[in-house]
Amino acid sequence: MTWDMTLGTTRAVTGWRRSARLIAWCLFAAGSMLAVAACGGDDRLTEIPAGVATNELFIPPLLEPERTGPIANYDLELRRSQHDYGTGTTVDTYGYNGQAIFGPTLKWTTGDYVSIHVTNTLDEVTTNHWHGADVPADDDGGPHSPIQPGETWTADFPIIQDAATLWYHPHRDGTTSKSIHLGAVGMIIVEDDNPLAANLPNTYGVDDIPVILRNPDFDDDGQLAYKDEDDGGETAVNGTLDPFVNVSAGPVRLRILNASQKTLYEISSDNNGLLVIASDGGYLDQPVRVNDLTVTPGDRVEVIVDTREGIVNLTDDDYGDILELRPDPSLPVAPEPPEQLNNIDRIEPAEITAERRFRMDRVDGQWKINDTQMDMGRIDQTIQFGAVERWTLSSEEGAHSFHVHQTQFQILSINGRPPPPEETGWEDTVFVSERRTVEVAARFNTYTNPDVPYMFHCHILPHEERGMMGQFVVVGDGPADA
Repeated sequence: MTWDMTLGTTRAVTGWRRSARLIAWCLFAAGSMLAVAACGGDDRLTEIPAGVATNELFIPPLLEPERTGPIANYDLELRRSQHDYGTGTTVDTYGYNGQAIFGPTLKWTTGDYVSIHVTNTLDEVTTNHWHGADVPADDDGGPHSPIQPGETWTADFPIIQDAATLWYHPHRDGTTSKSIHLGAVGMIIVEDDNPLAANLPNTYGVDDIPVILRNPDFDDDGQLAYKDEDDGGETAVNGTLDPFVNVSAGPVRLRILNASQKTLYEISSDNNGLLVIASDGGYLDQPVRVNDLTVTPGDRVEVIVDTREGIVNLTDDDYGDILELRPDPSLPVAPEPPEQLNNIDRIEPAEITAERRFRMDRVDGQWKINDTQMDMGRIDQTIQFGAVERWTLSSEEGAHSFHVHQTQFQILSINGRPPPPEETGWEDTVFVSERRTVEVAARFNTYTNPDVPYMFHCHILPHEERGMMGQFVVVGDGPADA
């Protein structure tokens, strides 16, 4: 069973694609054995193929910066495009930099100063938000930073956070869901000089694989259907249905991003579980082995799987097979993951200077936070620069994926108990429901701006677009936006 994130109810979904692929493999194997018998012996047996997935995974290209002195420059251009998911029908999409879908993967380095120029070639207003990034409010790319058709918006900021997997997407009030649904999504890899993590798999596309999860739905004509009331169709990874990828025959790092509108994934593998090494905001202190992993919309998690014994399938009990990893002995192999990855600076209870409560509910058919809906002209919360705050997140109806801009937080408790080891790192997105009340703590000590707010909201996109979003400003003596 899994959560329907729109209504907060459970539902069962048949894993029809997994069953179909299993039947296909069995038929192939049976046919092979018959062929052996007809040919008179095992020496004539043709080797069973490496896997049964049908489409090679698309790996978004890396966009390396052009450097002007100490500044790393990037250019992004969002435009309409067309993409074939593998159904044989081309559908209308959004893509960056000429791609049919999604955007290139940006690579940032801690300590760099970046300048990112985003050109809007759409016929509608958009924005470009750096999800998970600690940046000035003017550069956050939220609803208050519109990019008009034909215009270019520039975000300039230093990279002040540790290594992590982030992402970017439009964040205009009222159209975020549609933009992401059409494919306006890109991954960001932040790298630093942490010696504890130096030997982790890091060859992009070989043993370090972006895994961007979405579940597009198609109408009877094979076109992409935009439906915000149901969970959509089967899972696509990086815009590829039924995907496989050739990887190193050893430790393989998967950077998992749930970029779906509302689907919660319960991810597992068929080979010794998953070794979790990082959450939204960076590395855990130590790797944590789990049998399965919950990934809510907007969430990122980095895991390592081992392909030395053969094919590894990433799966979901309800949505079936997600990604087939095929080991290639000719590719270079990373060393074993270290036992220590990080030394997280823990937020202690004595540091906390303020407390707030955020209740996410549906009231009179409308999605609200603390009984209010999003209003671009209203500041909902004012935070003093330097504050360390405890936020209690709850819901009386529905399942939600709470996300806050600008800062990362630590989970203090879930239903009054300490979080499991895989949820003890830095986070910016967390699952909340009527059965899961979460306390988090965050420091607000990087930027101030009394005029331009950051957002907090549910990353279940239909919830956000129907009012489940609020705004906060950080004020006081501190580094102001440039």
